[in-house]
Amino acid sequence: MSTTSNSERTLRYLCWSLTLAALALASCSTLRVGADYDRSASFTTYHTFVVMQRQHSRVHNPLVATRAQDDIIQALQDKGYRQVTDPANADFTVDFTIGSHERTQIQSYPTAYASGGWGGWGWGPGWWGDPYWGPDVNVQQIQEGTLSIDVFDAHTHRPVWHGWAKKQLTNKDIEQSTQPIREAVDAILAQFPPKSA
Repeated sequence: MSTTSNSERTLRYLCWSLTLAALALASCSTLRVGADYDRSASFTTYHTFVVMQRQHSRVHNPLVATRAQDDIIQALQDKGYRQVTDPANADFTVDFTIGSHERTQIQSYPTAYASGGWGGWGWGPGWWGDPYWGPDVNVQQIQEGTLSIDVFDAHTHRPVWHGWAKKQLTNKDIEQSTQPIREAVDAILAQFPPKSA
């Protein structure tokens, strides 16, 4: 049976630590986006839009809703759509919701890893030297931000497109929301109109 030296064990521990840290950082900063649409809608006939005017009561900072609306208008205008003030002259209506909520993130690590000690981490004799020691659980409260943008046909009032973005928020994102909101809006509306429509 081969034996594993302490230096090899330490090196493996450092490699695993760096890999897990990189994955954790990547998941923290990743903006997840998606979209869905009505396959029967005729997006090529849409040229003008109006933004639905309503209160965004769940937003604690009113500047966040204002920034989101301004960025949505700008992104649509950059795509060649024209904003109108009279809903009767609009081809489509845009609405959005923005907010955040806390969620619990649970990660499980082997006890030897989580405790910072290293006596060998494995799943049986001969696999990295020693048997697996059992899980250790790390529980975190995560603040996750969500932005959803909805498009309705202005004539039928039917929903024709829905796009969303989610991101784990840092303190900087909360305190300085301009850039994260713009990135979310751009990422969502990059999918509008649908390419296959």
